[in-house]
Amino acid sequence: MRDLAYRIAPVVSTLPAASVAIAGVVVRLSTDNKPYWCDGAAWFDLTQPGGNDTRLSTVRLAADVTNSAVTLADVAGLFLALAANSTYAVEAKVMFQTAATTTGIRLTQTVPTGATVLAQWNTPTSLTASTLANQRAADAGAASTAIDTANANTLASGSLLVITGATAGNLQIRFASEVAASNAVVKAGSNLVATKVA
Repeated sequence: MRDLAYRIAPVVSTLPAASVAIAGVVVRLSTDNKPYWCDGAAWFDLTQPGGNDTRLSTVRLAADVTNSAVTLADVAGLFLALAANSTYAVEAKVMFQTAATTTGIRLTQTVPTGATVLAQWNTPTSLTASTLANQRAADAGAASTAIDTANANTLASGSLLVITGATAGNLQIRFASEVAASNAVVKAGSNLVATKVA
């Protein structure tokens, strides 16, 4: 068992070759004054989001996207590129509004051809209730049926498992209004965090 007592990270002029023998070691590189952590196979810059872990992918929605139809549409800008023959665990945080208390929202996703997707979307209808939509396919799932306050920011969350086949492509978040001609808006700041687990 490693000694987990507090220690000052040693300063090095170059990062030593990563190896299992130094897995878990943290050092400070003198040339850029940044801390680096070794996982046994590579060094990671701890000042970078995710420690520059190449298994981690993120995207943040830059602008609001509106849909007033019951037909699914892409949340333009809320997608991640997925490699072929890989497995991803994805967490989605989708901030949304609907135009009326009688209007819900439907959230789902598409994946590359040949991919398997399992998803669970939790979409609040108030501060104390929500609609849970378990999905075993792309463009699946049910809409929530209402919201307690119109035009109020509300956070839906999704947990997804995507297993790609031979075709690479995008995981694209999609949405629709529950009621025709009544706006559902996915707000800027909504985001995806994907971890490539295999």
